[in-house]
Amino acid sequence: MSTPDRMLIERLRTARVVACLGHETPDADCLGSAGGLALGLRAMGKEARLLMPGGVARKLDFLLGIGDLRRETEAAALAGCDLAAICDTAKEKRVNGPGGYAALQHLPIVNIDHHATNSGYGTQAWIDATRSSASEMVFEVLQALDAPIDARLATLIYAGIFSDTQGFSLSNTTPRSLEVAAELARRGARVSEVCERLDRSVSCDEFALLRVIYANTQLSEDGALAWSSASYAEITGAGCNADTIDDQVEVPRSIEGIRVAVRMNFRGEGGLSILALAEQFGGGGHHAAAGARQRGELREIVTRVLGAAREFLRTR
Repeated sequence: MSTPDRMLIERLRTARVVACLGHETPDADCLGSAGGLALGLRAMGKEARLLMPGGVARKLDFLLGIGDLRRETEAAALAGCDLAAICDTAKEKRVNGPGGYAALQHLPIVNIDHHATNSGYGTQAWIDATRSSASEMVFEVLQALDAPIDARLATLIYAGIFSDTQGFSLSNTTPRSLEVAAELARRGARVSEVCERLDRSVSCDEFALLRVIYANTQLSEDGALAWSSASYAEITGAGCNADTIDDQVEVPRSIEGIRVAVRMNFRGEGGLSILALAEQFGGGGHHAAAGARQRGELREIVTRVLGAAREFLRTR
């Protein structure tokens, strides 16, 4: 388990105006790490701007509220910045900023991430795939900077760790992630609220989409592979959109005996690394949880992905 590089810390320490960014379709870890870093830098007296165009899922809005974080969506927010800090983003093409990664090329770039497929892009990179989350890494960055960590900041970082470990139940839960979570709780993280909001707060529309996912879930004959799908019409018919789609892969994953769950968000069980399967479709992520995007007709993509998943299992 690595620690943040001295040069990375010095770039953050000496910067005056920092653009903090994450990935497209931000999840709790993205908000916890990028938003938490922005909040911590502000506590040090710096100007930190959270660049995040596009939507944020309804159930994650509370994190922005806790941190009193305003999302900057226009390229003008880059004016005057002397550093860009990108968190939880494995690929340059997924950087969620106005103008994308290309708009940051005039700045030194700090890259903090826990995805195994991160190439180490940027000026200074700290990549550690053994970490539970980028939020856990940001906590250590802020500690190295001697940044004040109050209850608001502790809650943001705790939410990122809680979400990416699925409530400390996945194989990426380590003694270190539990130690960091305990320290955040001591600093006032709103533990029960995070659990309530992330795990027990489903809107009527999201519940309707879950019904679709349950209805569409299928199981292979040997019981090792489960998958589900939802068409654009089914998603919008439930009142949902792309910002809502994230947790539904847990439905096929919850079936006893499953080794692989497929929804173009891939999940491996029992220590099985799913990363190589996601990479076949131009995706990436973690060993136990990865994803990919494909364009085409839904039925054809499902057939292609399932064929690859079956072959993947056959060789494991």
